[in-house]
Amino acid sequence: MSKEIRIRLGSSAVGQNLAEYLARQGYPIHADCGGKGKCGKCQIKLVSGYLYANAACTQLATPDKDGLVLACRTWCCSGAVIVIPAFEGEGLTDFSRQVPESESTEIIYGVALDVGTTTLAAALVNTKTGQVLASASALNPQAAFGADVISRIDAVMQHSEALVQMQRLLLDEVRKMLGILLPDAQAAHMAVAGNPTMLHIFCGISPTSMGAYPFTPVFTQTQKLSGAALRLPVDTVTVLPSISAFVGGDVTAGMTHCSLTDSPSPVLLVDIGTNGECVLFTGTKNGSRLYAASAAAGPAMEGAGISTGMGGVAGAVCSVRMQQGRPLCATVGDLPAKGICGSGLIDLAAALYRDGMIDETGAFEQGESFVYATTADGLPLSLTQADIRALQLAKSAIRAAIEALCAHAGLQPRDLDRIYLAGGLGHYMNVDCATAIGLLPQGVCVTSLGNAALGGCVRVLTDPALIKHMEQMAEQCQTLELSTDVVWSQAFMEHMMFPCEDEI
Repeated sequence: MSKEIRIRLGSSAVGQNLAEYLARQGYPIHADCGGKGKCGKCQIKLVSGYLYANAACTQLATPDKDGLVLACRTWCCSGAVIVIPAFEGEGLTDFSRQVPESESTEIIYGVALDVGTTTLAAALVNTKTGQVLASASALNPQAAFGADVISRIDAVMQHSEALVQMQRLLLDEVRKMLGILLPDAQAAHMAVAGNPTMLHIFCGISPTSMGAYPFTPVFTQTQKLSGAALRLPVDTVTVLPSISAFVGGDVTAGMTHCSLTDSPSPVLLVDIGTNGECVLFTGTKNGSRLYAASAAAGPAMEGAGISTGMGGVAGAVCSVRMQQGRPLCATVGDLPAKGICGSGLIDLAAALYRDGMIDETGAFEQGESFVYATTADGLPLSLTQADIRALQLAKSAIRAAIEALCAHAGLQPRDLDRIYLAGGLGHYMNVDCATAIGLLPQGVCVTSLGNAALGGCVRVLTDPALIKHMEQMAEQCQTLELSTDVVWSQAFMEHMMFPCEDEI
């Protein structure tokens, strides 16, 4: 059964947008569409009282036949009791302690933090040895403001107070994570990685300059902050350097984690998440040049924008295989299915294509959807035609970025010695399935790094001199603007299709 939480709204809530109010109270309401009322994922049930249907609080909201309204399109009145359906995730989605806590007073603690658009990840580090003592992850509570960075930039453009709200939500969640990682001590240092929009919001700096041409960030350089200024239990906070408005400190940290610039041959780092950031290093034997690009892939790879999509949390279908035309699904935590995350989406699309249920254009051979699982309540979970189109757009944007970077460097994808996959999706993704749908080129060795951004932060905590190296890489890296790149445009159209068997 779905967990129900009843909330009585007090006088302080009156006039506030319900989704934003609930997010500030610690309830992770998801509004993938950025509060436009289109995705339908922020439904709540009105048990008693009433809500407003406009910000002016002059029109009452009308629930549907099941008593449901969209939290993002309703405003609060006092006294209304709300029943919140099962959340996609509540608080920490993962916590682990790698080793018993040392009683030594010699440990200098550090905290590595990766601020993802969808997920936050943190690790407690012994800065003297580099040993990770504990780790934790949580959903980014800014989801009430949209699933992607553009939605969150738009939110700040429309309402300046949204910046304060999003920073507060983020820092509150980080404090919770630190309270579990390090309940009885103060860490000396924190290293923070993330995409440029997330880093701006973390610092309390408006990201709106990245929302329109020429997409100029307020900063790309390393930022040094005090923990006290952010009300975090750390002495100092280092925000790692970015490359451009859409290639951030998570990428420079990932480059550091895999020692990208040490390779003698061409190598590529691909971070597949809400966006697809790619960095190509031509190799020390081939000029040691660096090229970067960010593919506006949309949030489909993170499960957002998919009708039954969700992040990679408990109950998410994370892998799929077909057996005699029937899907066999595995879920995170081996729990009843609640929806599908990015790795499961790639598996499912590949399985449907291999079994001839969708053709090379992505169209269903029969019907307009496919039921891949049922919930604990017996409700069907379906992949729709629109979901496949969203996946095609995402995978084509990333694959075309790979093609464009290689062409810009005078290379072909087959010239790559290795592709490093960063991010949680890269860790769990089935490479054969990713190749089958055309997300990755065939014939190239692929290494999954897991959370390379977090790994880079850990390295920086143990060797602060690496920050200078990261700054040098960021300065040397040439950013390719894909929206005006002819190779990317052509490759994007070509790779919308699923590859023929002789192309895989």
